[in-house]
Amino acid sequence: MARSTSMNRRTVLKGATLGAGSTVLLARHGRAAADKPQYGGTLRAAYQLAPGALDPVVGRSGGDAYYWRQFTDPLVDADPALNPRAATSLAESWDVSDPKSVTLKLRKGVVFHDGTPFDAAAVKFNIERLLDPATKATPRAAFGPVESVEALDEHLVRFRLKRPWGSVLGTLADRGGAMNSPAAVKALGADYAFKPVSTGPFKIAEYVSGSKVRFVRNEKYWGRDEAGNPLPYLDEIVMNIVPSETVQVSALKAGELDLVYLPYREVSNFLGSSAYNIQSFEGGAIACTLSFNWAKPPMDNVNLRLALATAINAEGINKAAFFGRAIVAKGGMWPTGAWAYDPTVPRPSYSITKAKEYLAAGGKPGGFEMDALFWPSETNTAFAEIIRAQCAAVGIKLNLKSAEVTVATEKFYYGGEAPMFITSWSRYPEPDWNASLIYRSDGYYNAGKVKNEKLDALVDEGAATVDIPRRKQIYRQVDEIVLGQALMVPMIYGVTYAAAQKTVMGVENVFGWDAKMYLHRMWLKKG
Repeated sequence: MARSTSMNRRTVLKGATLGAGSTVLLARHGRAAADKPQYGGTLRAAYQLAPGALDPVVGRSGGDAYYWRQFTDPLVDADPALNPRAATSLAESWDVSDPKSVTLKLRKGVVFHDGTPFDAAAVKFNIERLLDPATKATPRAAFGPVESVEALDEHLVRFRLKRPWGSVLGTLADRGGAMNSPAAVKALGADYAFKPVSTGPFKIAEYVSGSKVRFVRNEKYWGRDEAGNPLPYLDEIVMNIVPSETVQVSALKAGELDLVYLPYREVSNFLGSSAYNIQSFEGGAIACTLSFNWAKPPMDNVNLRLALATAINAEGINKAAFFGRAIVAKGGMWPTGAWAYDPTVPRPSYSITKAKEYLAAGGKPGGFEMDALFWPSETNTAFAEIIRAQCAAVGIKLNLKSAEVTVATEKFYYGGEAPMFITSWSRYPEPDWNASLIYRSDGYYNAGKVKNEKLDALVDEGAATVDIPRRKQIYRQVDEIVLGQALMVPMIYGVTYAAAQKTVMGVENVFGWDAKMYLHRMWLKKG
């Protein structure tokens, strides 16, 4: 999936016409079902990870999006190829013609779930909250170009920029573009993290820690489907927190759940069955990646990072942990389907001989020992143990340390607890998201906050540049540094499979551009 057009700074990017808007809606949501959508009912879905926070601004885990996508809208939404799409955005048009500013014309008639108005003052509050260091906002580094925010009138807001911001529209499609009620943020303080109030199709009705999040229809939602019918169709969604993929699948087969994402070992069984509606998404995640703290010994040594990366056989991981249904990574942290994906970039590849040469060059010819964090799941635990065994073959002893995903993420990226994190990563087609948050010296996911001036400069240039072919060249240079120095090395790109009961309609709409669940276009067939 490639971006169909390039943005031009001389052009004011406005909302699509009705006809064009319908076309891009189909790109995300698939073709309309033959049956007319029916209203009502409760959809029972499941996800394996508990939310680290429901507020998208302070959540650390990519898995949090399975929850906040249901009750938020982005300032500028995107289709699966990351083309900006006004029809599903809080901004009905935008002007990026001035390299020193970005102006958004906001949709009228939108209110937060608490009844307070969504307007330019609310956008100003949200961006200033995100930029405030005290908030510890996860996406803060991606908003580095913003100097200030001005509410020009009730529905017109302008970002004043320190430097050009070519990645702005893609960035506003993610968690930093999700709007929170200023009144609720001020009233709830620290409690807001699990009681957020936004503008989306559903409202949070109940959060039971470790058990479920229940959402109910936002009766005042502004969104409509292609036929002009009000969204959402469902009365409720219950997102059950079910850590075991085996239990999820068993519950689906027993009729106790309506929708799950399938574990790889079950895919063949479900594809061979006519009892379920199945959808898939290639490049839906970085299913296995090696994340290093470049400041913490022994991973402060580039040769030892390369030794570890070349000791790992990704083909073996795919066969053993992913049942051969994932994709061996050929590029960097932008997977297949993202426009920045480049399978020709030089990167570490499996070679016992090379691994031993790097160990010798790093001063550890006999190998070394170190801790490696990971978060447990049936797949993650399998590939972490495979990686440990493969590393042992060249004398690298990994002491695997397990922690729940939010805890492991905080320990590694904020607490500096281990030199290595074996993890998975969400799909972020806008390359600046990963570049700014992982590779910049002030990025949240740069665990050691190591400053690499050349990398910082390339990241800033990539974020500022509008021309897509030029951006691709820049991100190839970023990949060459990152993979050449083994700063972060993806091993497996995921293929995401969704399975639903036959009574669940609209399953072709389940994947958003980030392959997370978007459930407001699901409906239940009755009778």
